[in-house]
Amino acid sequence: MKLKNRIRPFYQAIPKLLTFQLVSFLLLSLLTWGISALCGLLLGLTGKTAVTSGDLSFVFTHWQGYVMIALILLMVISYVAVELNALLIYSSKLLDGEKTSVWQSVKGGFAALKKYLNLRGLAVVLYAVVLAPILGLGFSVSLTSSFYMPRFIMSVINNTPLFSIGYTVVIILLTVVAFIYCFILHGALTDGMTMKQASVNSRKLVKGNLKNFLFELICFLVIATLAAVLLTACAALPLLIVQLIPMGETALRFCDILFTLIPLIVLLFAALMSVSFFVLKLTMLYKKYSSEGEWQYRKQDKERHPFVITAVVLVLILCVAFSVVGVNHFDEIFHTQITAEIIAHRAGGIEAPENTVKGIEAAYELGAMGCEIDIQRTSDGYYVVNHDADFARVAGVEKTPEEMTLSEVKELSVDGEPVPTLEEMLDASRDKVILFVELKGATADDQMADDAVRIIKEKGMENQVVLISLKYDILEYIEQEYPEMQTGYLAFISFGQIENTPFDYLALEEEISTDETIAAIHDKGKKIMVWTVNEEDDIEYFMTSDADAIITDSVKLSGEIKEQLSNRSLLEIILQKAYSLVQ
Repeated sequence: MKLKNRIRPFYQAIPKLLTFQLVSFLLLSLLTWGISALCGLLLGLTGKTAVTSGDLSFVFTHWQGYVMIALILLMVISYVAVELNALLIYSSKLLDGEKTSVWQSVKGGFAALKKYLNLRGLAVVLYAVVLAPILGLGFSVSLTSSFYMPRFIMSVINNTPLFSIGYTVVIILLTVVAFIYCFILHGALTDGMTMKQASVNSRKLVKGNLKNFLFELICFLVIATLAAVLLTACAALPLLIVQLIPMGETALRFCDILFTLIPLIVLLFAALMSVSFFVLKLTMLYKKYSSEGEWQYRKQDKERHPFVITAVVLVLILCVAFSVVGVNHFDEIFHTQITAEIIAHRAGGIEAPENTVKGIEAAYELGAMGCEIDIQRTSDGYYVVNHDADFARVAGVEKTPEEMTLSEVKELSVDGEPVPTLEEMLDASRDKVILFVELKGATADDQMADDAVRIIKEKGMENQVVLISLKYDILEYIEQEYPEMQTGYLAFISFGQIENTPFDYLALEEEISTDETIAAIHDKGKKIMVWTVNEEDDIEYFMTSDADAIITDSVKLSGEIKEQLSNRSLLEIILQKAYSLVQ
């Protein structure tokens, strides 16, 4: 097939697909806002402002929680109806040259929801809503596109051979399943099949056209990638030309911002259209294979699309307006000052044996502001430092701290270093780094809180320690009983106004540490730490955000990146901001 014939259906469909995306975005955004507001009101009736990973049980112990679950399910169903069903129906009608509208397709998408009322249908929804975004396989609804496997869980998987093998096997199996059943929705939604019939039909079509199917998908991916690269390169050309033209600082800032925004928008447009194009391509192949090659694409009549043209003009006007604002508020918008501090995860990160005195010393020498450690109680009531439930990984002993006495723990070695007590870590950190002490594991309770506060006060280090935990109730207890102590709440799931929680620090996992959340936390006079930030791109991203600190294993690398960021050029500052927006 000629290249022109391969790409014609896509560029002809751009105006209508873009219209679909814009209308569906507005519709679903309004729905999401409404349901979020209702959930916020329900939370308010219970006296809570947020539900987080530390108190998820609340949802299942209050009627408000069940209503919130119902509302969220309604929102998920609506996204499935619009972004899966309606998009596929709309694409099918476009390819057949039928007259249709976004609203008719949306109506059809909701009507088709009854197709999912069976085990196969529920499996399709589970895959599209949960598994696809978490595992990065196939396409998913935008509502859950940011779902992810928490980094601390992935670190356990990657560091445990059995878990790593199992995870890889699961990825391979789900990839194969997604490939085999990629046409299941086409059969169910466009040809009136049941989910069972559609699944059998999908297997038959994929098996019978395997070579051509693989060839077509590879061609699609190659052409789509080249088109996105070419468009972005053309859009970035004015930015390169501007660098060669002598001009004043203000004019240069304006041009750099404007001509960085344009290729950024092109990239966002490519990302926006990628799902639509992928669905369109699958639909074309489904029609071709179902008709045994007899189906032919019907060239669309030329139409005017004033809505799309208006949207493009509006975007260009907004780019110019933002560039003017950016020039006048450059330092504020682009975060020219790098203020985020470095906190060493598990005492010293990868720079020394974890959770040891040597780790604190290494972190201090590398310029870390703080060190995070994990304490657990021994059977005879002492507090030792260890991250895992037992000592198997770090010391080769499959016993938990609560099963051992202090003297038994002291016989262990972590890469040649002894397992320290809380007291020893306090002495090592005094007047050097802030110690973030996580109350950890099965022995993390009110007694641990009482004992930790007592030990810290005996050392006279109240102002050099922050008590942190994943357990919400323990931190609430500390706030009530010891208001003079600083507290920090660790969370990897959050819904609601987490900034209203009564703690001094909020330590949030990377994916929920958005600019909006950071700003809201600062508005309440609290500090935010992001964990666990180890990759170079992620370190750069959060270093140039308003976060107060990052918790990282890569202390040395973080220090080097912080120094590099402090010496950026004007263009580098703007490009890094643009990159952070794309992320």
